[in-house]
Amino acid sequence: MGPRAEKALLARVLNHTRRHMATPPQVPGSRPYITVVQYNCLADGLSGGDAGFDSLPPDEMAWPKRGFELTRKIIDADADVVCLQEVDHYHDTFRPALHAQGYDGVYREDEWSPCIKTTDGKLADGVAIFYKREKLELLGMHVPFTPRDVKVPPIEERRDAGKCLVARFRMRAPIEQRRGPGWRDYTCAKLDFIVASMHLASEKNEEGVKRREAQALCAMKEILTFKAMSGAGREDRLSPIVVAADLNAQPHEPAVEVFKKLGLMSCYARHIRAEPLFTTWKIRTGPYKPGEAKMTIDYIFAQHSAFDVYDVLAMPRSDEIGPKGLPCRGHPSDHLMLKASLEFIVEP
Repeated sequence: MGPRAEKALLARVLNHTRRHMATPPQVPGSRPYITVVQYNCLADGLSGGDAGFDSLPPDEMAWPKRGFELTRKIIDADADVVCLQEVDHYHDTFRPALHAQGYDGVYREDEWSPCIKTTDGKLADGVAIFYKREKLELLGMHVPFTPRDVKVPPIEERRDAGKCLVARFRMRAPIEQRRGPGWRDYTCAKLDFIVASMHLASEKNEEGVKRREAQALCAMKEILTFKAMSGAGREDRLSPIVVAADLNAQPHEPAVEVFKKLGLMSCYARHIRAEPLFTTWKIRTGPYKPGEAKMTIDYIFAQHSAFDVYDVLAMPRSDEIGPKGLPCRGHPSDHLMLKASLEFIVEP
């Protein structure tokens, strides 16, 4: 995308943010709460002609149009925390658009991104976490290690946490309570939590299943270490954990079980008693991964001892998407957006 196209896209996004009026938040109850979005955006560098997507016309798949639709969808979701994967336009699209709407962000670019090859080095994708700066304060962040050579040593011995970015936040008091005698009694002044945005290996074979399990274990070890070093130690009630991820793993796979065994619940499974029927649906032609893939591989996990799931975003039906799958009008990625509203049940 050239400089003129970038400027035109940014102008459209900023114009949308100026016109966008966020609806008043639906307060779940008397307890503090957060809303979290999980969204794999389909990197620009992975959506070109060779990728084989024909569910939208070429002009609507091109970044000037699709980038605008992605940022508009994220802004309209109005979440407190937004976790994204396959972000290869962080600096020129996502960050300026979301900053204008009241968000700050942190970003981890993948040094081994496949987009580097598909775009002759012009783009590289990564994972990002955006947060409403009026409600949340960034206390710290951590970038787990990802090795370049994935062949040696054996899978179970690698320090491979996938593409992962971890951040710790503290709830801010409302503006009207940040001064005066009520400040000392405000609960959220002491309430903090940890969020991870994660993207695991995509190989759909036996080795991929093993690698994702090992990555999930490594990532959770890194998150728990970060939690301990943040002063929370092993106490569940302190700095509870939320993980939003494209695991590339279906619900029955070991990688999903890793999170459950370590005390996290799937927010959708908890609230509607089942995972969504699918979170990605792509029908691709051409040389790059041709064929149809329709499955559930995206999740929002939350520490079950610290959160109640108040609500989740309803997922569209297949007939609402259309016979060509994703992306489509209204859903500008090959993944669907997930959103969960979480109430804190811990005492600060």
